[in-house]
Amino acid sequence: MLVPDWEAYLKAVLSEVQFKYDHNAIYFELKNHLEDRYEGYVEEGMGDEEATCAALACMGDAQTVGRALNKVHLPIIGWIWRILRNILILFIIINILPTLSLLTSGFVSVFESYENQSDSPLVYTIDVGHKEKVYDTTYFIDKILYYEDHTLEVRYATWTNPFSNSIRWNSSLSVVVYDENGEIRISGGGWKSGSFYGRGQENRKQIPLNATKVVISFGLKEKITIDLTEGRVMENES
Repeated sequence: MLVPDWEAYLKAVLSEVQFKYDHNAIYFELKNHLEDRYEGYVEEGMGDEEATCAALACMGDAQTVGRALNKVHLPIIGWIWRILRNILILFIIINILPTLSLLTSGFVSVFESYENQSDSPLVYTIDVGHKEKVYDTTYFIDKILYYEDHTLEVRYATWTNPFSNSIRWNSSLSVVVYDENGEIRISGGGWKSGSFYGRGQENRKQIPLNATKVVISFGLKEKITIDLTEGRVMENES
């Protein structure tokens, strides 16, 4: 069905509406209304020209309709609405972006892998699988690795609840190694990725093969002891 061109009528209506930002919505609303009226009259048996005139007659004088719409679409009300809408959009963006950033960084961190902390061949590993929660942070002690150059490495991951209001301590670990004579004074370092979720590694150098235990501290008081003489999986036996 060929619908008449209503442009002249619609432009005449819109010329009376001062708030131009509403012109687009008004245009399509009136155009759809005219087309519906026209198609209804044609279905009733009217010719194209007669249906066109009848549809326009139902709408009324363009100037009168435009002035009535102008009273509804006042510029001051329109501007207030646009400003409030933009403020709302900005508020939503400000609150969504940190969440998106958290999800993105968390997703990336989950698929990160550990880095080799030593160029020396591996001697043994110990699967620890220990979980410890300190306030809003949960620590997962994955495993311990020992290398021929006497480097001992602790691999772990942390998860911190981003919506918790409890105390947030530094999520790195304190690692102390002992042998039969007591604490071994050695050097070392470590790193941890991410903030809410991340993987970390701590290494201690110049550790003798006969070291007996590792004490890992979390926060202020919490600590665990890992026996280095049990659970060893020797590399040459794996």
